[in-house]
Amino acid sequence: MEWGLEMNMEDDAGLGLAILCVQQALISVSEDNCPLKPVRTGKYSLKWTPNLESLRRALRLLFNKSWNERIPQSWELYRQAQRRYSKEVMKASKEA
Repeated sequence: MEWGLEMNMEDDAGLGLAILCVQQALISVSEDNCPLKPVRTGKYSLKWTPNLESLRRALRLLFNKSWNERIPQSWELYRQAQRRYSKEVMKASKEA
C-alpha cells in the first residue's frame, strides 16, 4: 500500500479509502494509455454575415412552407435556396 494507511473494509472510512485508491489507479492508467490531445476544430472559421443570416431565415421559411404544402414545386424552390445558402456558406468560410 503506497500511502501507509491501513484499509479496514469493515468501516466506512476504510472502504472509502479503498475506493479512492482504485479510482486513482484507474485514472492514472487511463491517462498513461490514452493521453489527452487538443481538439482540432478546423483550419478556418466561418464569418457570419447579415447576408448569411437572411439566407438562413429564408431557407427555414421555405422549408416550413414546403413541409406544410407538400407539393413538388415548393420542394424544388427549397432545394434551390438550400444550394444557394450552401454556396454562400462555403464562400464565407473561404474568405475567413
